Amino acid sequence: MYRNIDTLWSKHASEHLVLPYAHIFHDSREAIMVTDPYARIVNVNPAFIAITGYSESEVIGQKPSILKSDCQGSDFYVKMWAAIHKDGKWHGEIWNRRKNGDIYPEWLSIHSVKDENGVLINYVGMFSDMTHRKETISKLRLHAQVFSNASEGIMITDKQLQILSVNQAFTKMTGYTEEEACGHTPRLLHSGRQNQIFYIKMWERVHATGFWQGEIWNKRKNGEIYPEWLSITTLRDEMGNITNYLGMFTDITERKQSEDHLKYLAHFDKLTGLPNRALLGELVNEAIERTGKANGILAVFFIDLDRFKMVNDSLGHNIGDKLLQQVAERMRTVVGKIGIVSRLGGDEFIIVLQELQEQEEAKRIAKQVIASIKKPFWVEDNELYINASIGICIYPMHGGDFETLLKHSDLAMYQAKIQNGGCQFFNDSIIRTFLRKLDLENELRWAISRNQLTLLYQPQVNIKTGHLNGMEALIRWNHPTLGPVSPVEFIPIAEETGIIMDIGKWVLIEVCKQLNRWLSASLVVPTIAVNLSARQFLARDLASSISDIVGENCCDPQHIVIEITESSSMNDIESVLPILHEFKAFGFQIAIDDFGKGYSALGYMKQFPIDILKIDKSFVQELTSDSKSAVITKAIIDMSHGMDLRVIAEGVETQEQLDRLRMMNCDIIQGYVIDPPMSTEQLEIRYLKGVRST
Repeated sequence: MYRNIDTLWSKHASEHLVLPYAHIFHDSREAIMVTDPYARIVNVNPAFIAITGYSESEVIGQKPSILKSDCQGSDFYVKMWAAIHKDGKWHGEIWNRRKNGDIYPEWLSIHSVKDENGVLINYVGMFSDMTHRKETISKLRLHAQVFSNASEGIMITDKQLQILSVNQAFTKMTGYTEEEACGHTPRLLHSGRQNQIFYIKMWERVHATGFWQGEIWNKRKNGEIYPEWLSITTLRDEMGNITNYLGMFTDITERKQSEDHLKYLAHFDKLTGLPNRALLGELVNEAIERTGKANGILAVFFIDLDRFKMVNDSLGHNIGDKLLQQVAERMRTVVGKIGIVSRLGGDEFIIVLQELQEQEEAKRIAKQVIASIKKPFWVEDNELYINASIGICIYPMHGGDFETLLKHSDLAMYQAKIQNGGCQFFNDSIIRTFLRKLDLENELRWAISRNQLTLLYQPQVNIKTGHLNGMEALIRWNHPTLGPVSPVEFIPIAEETGIIMDIGKWVLIEVCKQLNRWLSASLVVPTIAVNLSARQFLARDLASSISDIVGENCCDPQHIVIEITESSSMNDIESVLPILHEFKAFGFQIAIDDFGKGYSALGYMKQFPIDILKIDKSFVQELTSDSKSAVITKAIIDMSHGMDLRVIAEGVETQEQLDRLRMMNCDIIQGYVIDPPMSTEQLEIRYLKGVRST
């Protein structure tokens, strides 16, 4: 029964189709769907099948709801049919579903078809797949957003270079709005930094390859010139004809500043702003070339600050840095335009003097530099005094290149420092001194293992009784080929190289062994003083390691006096004090050597757990010739007695000095007026046979 109704319905509907337009219906790119008045599909065209995926047989007799995606709510369809019933048509965007389940957008128009009597006979729906269009619109929208929001400035011109469009970044970087820029050419931004040749080559590249990129300097609307990284791309149509040019650029001001800063750091000292070694080498080589052509001379100063380390260690690196800045400024002031001032690092500076007429001129300026540095410095309410040692090297006499001149001036500076400051010209003897130092350093490393070191002992006697109160162990080096080497020469090398650590250990072991030999022979032996260098205080376990050595050799720490120089104890008081207290806790006695030679911090003396204070021999030697030295010596003795310390005057060489020290109530004397350092055998014969304890 239903089949007969369907057949009759189909026949009736098909008779009312507009057959003359069948070819349009068939060839249309838009999908066409025809329904009867009851909204049942009676015909579809090939485009419908292509878009929806349904075949004709699958949809004939079905309602359009077969395509429904449920993306639209019921209200959507109510309003759509209300419009069709009212106006006879509706059009709009709708989301439908293909046979395979894909949901897609389409643009749909529905028209009602009536006969001549106004009776509804069909609905005709026509739609197109908007997927591609949507994607295109989305891409265009994305491109527009990218263009508008890109961090790079973008400028589009026509083929005559007339600006057509710019983005927000262009406006932000250049200051020109789109309205101000459009219609102009990129010449609007020219800074004048690049000449015409630059632009000619740039456009030659664009025309040859379709692309150019590079660094360029342009000008903002406010007149500020800035660097940018620019790329220019040629745009062509499908025929290959140029249609547009696309310019994209980035403001690289920060990058250039960063590059300039890195370049500055690579060539200048960060603290003082002076050229560093790398830049100095370039400047000196250029100066050498100029000086050589002019047959002139050039001087290189190697400058090392004296006493700077003590300032740095005692007051802190912040004060030290500010002091270096002031030193650099004074050097610049002295040298002026005729020289180059450079900082190598630490407290070492280089001055290069150009266009000199004679060596004496270099010496005169070196003395001016030293005089300038000797003047007091004020750093954060601290009045500071330092000095300088300067080594002077002359081109071409002392070297023909930067490295040689630097090395020779360094050697000359080292010689000046040995001579307690001032300036020193390089000479051949300095080379010999340097080579000897190298030889001594190499040989010193083997001195212990080859049994080349010996100990002598210098007596320390009571000034009133003449009895032996103690002795100081003094090291000597007898080399088989170099001969006797003075401690004044090899001890600084040992400290500089770190060999002093092994030497110090060897000295202590030898003293303990000798002490045991004497005690085993039933001799009465007073205390023996052993010197410690400032370098040894860098060892964290110094006190415990020395205590262990003494203990391992079955000695009593009370027999050992740990002797340290005033300078080593004062340079880093905060770290030295705990070590001294450790020594006292282990039972050692402590003596401060060379007192008065440095800049004594008397306020700290009361904190030092010391037993003996030794007056520096420079005061003793001037006792009878300089009233001020005598006053200072008497003050040191009185101060020491007030602190219950014993006082030793070392370097006593004349009877007059001895008499003056006796009048000052000095406790103990040590020096050639009594006895020089002597061997153990000599000491036994002269002092230890039958000596009573004092």
